[in-house]
Amino acid sequence: MERDEAPQGAQLISRAAEVLRAFPRGAPEGRRLRDLATSPGLAEPTVRRILLSLIYEQFVVQDAETKRYKLGPLAFELGLASGFHAKVLHVCSPHLRTLAADTGMMVMLALRTGLETVCLDRADAGNPIHSKLADVGERLLLGVGTGGVALMAAMKDADVEEILSAPAYDHSPVSRDDIRTRLTLTRATGYADIADKPIEGTRGIGVAVPTARGLPTLSLSLVAVHSQLTDAQLGQVLPILRMTADLIGAALDLR
Repeated sequence: MERDEAPQGAQLISRAAEVLRAFPRGAPEGRRLRDLATSPGLAEPTVRRILLSLIYEQFVVQDAETKRYKLGPLAFELGLASGFHAKVLHVCSPHLRTLAADTGMMVMLALRTGLETVCLDRADAGNPIHSKLADVGERLLLGVGTGGVALMAAMKDADVEEILSAPAYDHSPVSRDDIRTRLTLTRATGYADIADKPIEGTRGIGVAVPTARGLPTLSLSLVAVHSQLTDAQLGQVLPILRMTADLIGAALDLR
């Protein structure tokens, strides 16, 4: 069966999957019914019926006070059992090291978790900014680092604004308006390109690892000092970065 051919009679399951995919697009304190309907483009009554079934099966819970919906204990349990992180690291590490060797730059692989990206792995090619960059496991708000900008650019405007409304952005090193400007440029070019914020004297470019369904959750970035990542050099390394992201997506069976 081809990837884009859903099994006969699977419409309800497909709709439930779309609703579940909508949860990570919003704030960690939960999502409203209207937000969960807007993300996949479904009618609110349809989403409400799906949510009731997901609540019964413990995939989703609803906060009694705020009435917002969150992923439930069974979704968490299945996530722990999937071994996805271990597979990602096993598959991606050789690609990261090859990319670092081919470009001479720092390579970073990040995963979206709620409002943040977490650094899953990185590869160093003797880059002088090694000590300034995030260590594996460190987190950045979406829109602050190149990977988070690339992932955020794939979202709908309504989802972006819901995320930016979170109080965490009141103290972000990059303002909400600057993040919006970054997203506009990223959508126009197909890659994130930021300089000096959050790390002075550096430039980073990032792309989302492509996926066949739903929003991308992995990003791949190159970071270097300005003298190493010039506009002329950008034209040489960007195709390599994109090709590596495609290879990772295919190797993880995301495409």
